[in-house]
Amino acid sequence: MPDPIAAFHTGALAGKRALVTGGSRGIGAETATVLARLGASVVLAANDADGLAQTATAIKEAGGEAEPVFVDLSERGSVAELAEAHQDVDILVNNAAPDQRPVPFQDTDDDVWDLMYALNVWAPVTLMRTLAPRMAERGGGSIVSVSSISARTPAPAIAPYASSKAALEVVMRVLAMELGPRNVRCNAVSPSMTRTQRVEPMLADPAFAERAVGRVPLGRLAQPSDVASAVAWLVSDAAVFVNGQVIVVDGGSTAGLFTPMPTKPAR
Repeated sequence: MPDPIAAFHTGALAGKRALVTGGSRGIGAETATVLARLGASVVLAANDADGLAQTATAIKEAGGEAEPVFVDLSERGSVAELAEAHQDVDILVNNAAPDQRPVPFQDTDDDVWDLMYALNVWAPVTLMRTLAPRMAERGGGSIVSVSSISARTPAPAIAPYASSKAALEVVMRVLAMELGPRNVRCNAVSPSMTRTQRVEPMLADPAFAERAVGRVPLGRLAQPSDVASAVAWLVSDAAVFVNGQVIVVDGGSTAGLFTPMPTKPAR
């Protein structure tokens, strides 16, 4: 696979400071790594101490700057403290999200709904309420929230997850209008199923993997680097006039009703 970050100037984010939530693994770790590779000083926030240490160490060994912060992002007080301690960031990436385990609507309980909205809505809202005004005072900034195609094309048994991501997208569009006049750009990325540590166990089932890949016109699942490069573009000056958008990163799977063509021409 080509390296999408090779298309960027290596100093595209030099002098910038970024906060990436859920930065210990998967899309968050890859995003933090990419932003550091482009010159940003990165703060990684997550509740996975080992993952934070590994990601931060890898960034530093590659010549980047990384600060790991252990925090429970489902606790509003802890999120508020995180925001207060890092008011100097120019870039915020709201990526942290709980595991998505399919549960039929009638079987969901308050705990499931509370956790989904705590991480997918309240954590970003709390961070943005504190950090966006500081960005504006310094002349501008960029905020990107990681959503999901489930917000627009939900599947059964994921009502808490899908609805919370849809809510997050609406918040980002509203903030784009409110903060745009102060040069703070607010966007989202909406990936399809991505090959992260959470997803790999499901892909061990050949039938499931075949169905998942079969829905994607490009013929493969997204990699964390695919999503991270979209985030990097949005926070860079290459996207300086992009605001209030949801960038879908799905290989074309939501472009329409896709049916793979037969490998041999029909007679």
